[in-house]
Order: sequence, then structure tokens, then C-alpha cells
Amino acid sequence: MVGALVPELRLENSIVDDRYLVDRCLGRGSYSEIFLAYDQARSDEAVIIKALNVTLQGTVDAELEETLIENFQNEAIALDKVRHPHIIRRLGHGTAADLEGVPFHYLVLEYMSGGDLLTLCRKPVLLDDALFYFQQVAEALSHAHSQRVIHRDIKPNNILLSADHRLVKIADFGVAKMTHDDSTEITRVGTNVFAPPEHHPDSSTSDLNEKLTPSADVYSLAKTIYTAMTGRAPRQFARLPISELPVELAAQPWANTLLTVLRKATESRAADRYQSIQEFWSELASVKLEQSADDSAVEDPEATIVRARLRTTSEVEQAAAVPNFQALAVPEARNDRPQKARIVVEFPGPPGSSVPEYSSNKSPAHAQIARGGIRLEVGPAQAANAAKPKIITTRKTDGMVRRRSTLKALVSSEWLRRAFIAFLAAALIGLVASTYYYFAERRGIFQALGAREGSIANADNVNLRTEPRGAVLVTLPAGTRVRALEDRSGWIRIKVLEWAGAQPDNAADTGWIDGRFIRFD
Repeated sequence: MVGALVPELRLENSIVDDRYLVDRCLGRGSYSEIFLAYDQARSDEAVIIKALNVTLQGTVDAELEETLIENFQNEAIALDKVRHPHIIRRLGHGTAADLEGVPFHYLVLEYMSGGDLLTLCRKPVLLDDALFYFQQVAEALSHAHSQRVIHRDIKPNNILLSADHRLVKIADFGVAKMTHDDSTEITRVGTNVFAPPEHHPDSSTSDLNEKLTPSADVYSLAKTIYTAMTGRAPRQFARLPISELPVELAAQPWANTLLTVLRKATESRAADRYQSIQEFWSELASVKLEQSADDSAVEDPEATIVRARLRTTSEVEQAAAVPNFQALAVPEARNDRPQKARIVVEFPGPPGSSVPEYSSNKSPAHAQIARGGIRLEVGPAQAANAAKPKIITTRKTDGMVRRRSTLKALVSSEWLRRAFIAFLAAALIGLVASTYYYFAERRGIFQALGAREGSIANADNVNLRTEPRGAVLVTLPAGTRVRALEDRSGWIRIKVLEWAGAQPDNAADTGWIDGRFIRFD
């Protein structure tokens, strides 16, 4: 019985849309998979391919699938609205099929090779370092709020670092809200430890009556800062204000000020928190200023304290074209994957062409694609050949995957499948034949030896052993008559027929000797 296929997409060692060379999967969420790839159109620049996979949690209904696709598309729109030096950039998008022919939508995102803040938080981060990192985060969030975008999932996992750990960027706008409209329904999203009560996944109906404001991100940011500075997540404060600090942190002279700021930022009622990131940051920066003031109080008690402000402007270039993702023709059970993809990849149009659209096929016999703003309809064979990534051979050099050769799409997948089956059949036949002839040859040797007799020669005495190079049973004098029974790599198993001289008492008459010491008649 053939086992069920796993629901994960098969993209490793493939090229997506004739451009992105996929290296490996970096991780999986509830409904998406993250792959490291190299953009061949940009000198093998490392990028992230975030692939939507609605079946990771099992079969989904049409309504949930529609919601997931809408959220995936909204992430692209949100990233484009909030482009900022400290927010991950969206570089492109598309629709393709994996090596099994399963269609999926994807976003191409900037790659940050330094990992996430969660890894850095395994040890407490010093105050100076925390302020250095979180000023960048605060500037990014302040800019996002100015564009009417609330992230709603700020946590250490979604704050990424550059290789030298000096640059910080916010990632994962998949559940971002792009409105401050009081009438908009607030959905329950976020992570248990970091989400505020007004959109916490376990919140009650009364909690959800709160308005969604930038203070939701203030709440999550404050708990992320607690995690960074203590080296532990504030699980005891889930949906509660931060009311105390660990002993080692509470001993610091500025601990009371820090606790006051974090407590206000994490109040249960949104109206009781800081109402903007700028307001929160101004108070948080005062923790450092208080330490500096304490250090210099003796020298200049009248020193003027200036509180830092955030730089919220952005000069990041505009994004790629906005995607328009739609539902795909994905099988109900991933155990029965289609042999050919029924949708096709994005075909890049000429410069200045309109935004591409992606659509599921209207019938099993056809698929639709967009090229330069013109919709094309093709049959299943052409769609499959266009959609399937190409299998390649790769080699790693200093962590980078380099192309060695690419199978051209001129060879159809049906031909490859038949050729592969023929190859396996030929290999199996060859294995059976070689095994047969090997044992037939050995049997002929043994039969020939069984009929042959000879005598011990070329030495005065030869050791009879339990097995080739095994323990010595007895010594056979030269001239002893023997019969060959078996040959094993130059060692002969023999039976003594006639001793040259007197036979020792209780001597074995069967064993192994070196074949060089037998002279056959």
C-alpha cells in the first residue's frame, strides 16, 4: 500500500518561474511555507519565497480558503503601503506549481541572514542594546501607523536581523489591519503571550468590543521588549499588564521607571495605554536618560535632558505590481495530486504592462494566464509545461547554491516519466541477471572442485583451519591427499583422503587451507 503524501510543497532544488532557484525550506507556519531561494535575474541575490499552502492543516472549505488567499494578498498590499528601511521589502509575487504539479501563490521577500530576535533573546539583552534595536522597530511601527496599518503580531519571531546584527526589520504583515475605522470588525489573531486583549485569539466577546488602535502594537512591542531584556517570555502576564520584573533586572537603578513604562504600555484597556508609538518611545527612552542623568548628577545637577524622537519618514523605493490572487484548483486531498498542473506561472509582460492576474482554470481542460495584461487560455499540457518548475543539479559554495545544468522545458513531463520507468526496469533486470550469473559461476566452480583431487605441495607442512585465516585445527604434511570441496577467494575447503605419514589422534579431516599449497592431479 502506498503511503499518503505529505501536504508540504516540493520546491527544493527547483526553479520557480524561470527565475528563483530554491535551495531549502526554512520553516512552516499554519498556512504558509518559507523557502530560501536565489534570484537569478539579480546575480543570485538571496531572497525569501513565502508560499501559500492552504492544505498544511488538512482539507479546507471554500470560505476558509478564500479568507486565506485574501489575507495573503493583503500582506502584499500592507507591505507596499509601509515600505520603510526597517520593514521587510516585498520584491515580487507569482503563481506556480511545485514538482508534484500542485499550484500555489507566493510572495518574494527580502532575506535577512542574521536570524530573528527570538534567538537573540535567549540571553537577556542589555539596556543599551535593547534601545538600539527597538528604536528601529519603533520607527518602523510609527511609519506603518501613519499609513493606517496596524501590524497586530509584533513578537520576537517577527523581528529579523542582518548578518552583523546591526540592522533590524519587521516581518510578517499577514494579519495586519489596514484601517482605523471604528466600525470595522476586529478578528481574533496574534500570539497568546504577546497579543493584547482586544484581538487576542482567546479573548471574550466583551474584550473584542475594544477599538483597534495603534495601542495594540504598543502592547505587543512592550511585551517583546520585556522578553528581550529578561531572556524569557512574559507568559505569566498573558492578557495582563506587566506588573513586576525578574530579580536580576529589578536591582538596576532604572528598573522602577522601566516597569512603570511597561505596565502602562500593557494595560488591559486600550484607552489606558500609550496611544502612539512616539509617546511610548519617548517614555522608554527616558529610562536611559535617567541612567545618564544619575551618572552625571554630581557634575551638573542642572543639566538639560532632551528626549529622543523617532524618524518615521521613508525613502524606500516603490514596490512591484500589486498581486490579484484568486482561488486555485487544488485537490481536496493531497493524497491524490494531479499529474499535471492545471494553472500556469506568471509570464512577465513587456515594460509598462498592466498588473498580472492569476485565476483558477474554468474547466479541467483549460487554464488561464495573464501576460502583459492580456489573458490567454491554454490547454492542460501547455499549462503543465509552463507551470512546473525545472529540476536542476545544484552545488553549494560558501552557502550559496550555484547552477550547474538545467533541464529545458522542451522535454515533456510524460516523456520523462516513461523514460524513468524504463530506466528502473532495465536496472532491475540487470541486477537479477548479474546475480544469477554470479551464483551460476560459483556453483560451476564448486562442482568442478568437488570432482578434483590433489595433494599438499610447495611446503613441508600446511595448516588446516576452521575457516579462511581462522584457528588452526591440525598441520597437514606434504604429500597428504585431499579433495577440494569449496573455493572462497583463494581459500579451499578440503577433505583429507590419505595422510602422508601417521594420522594424529582425533585430528580433523575437513577444513580450510590456502589454495596455493594444493597441487591438483
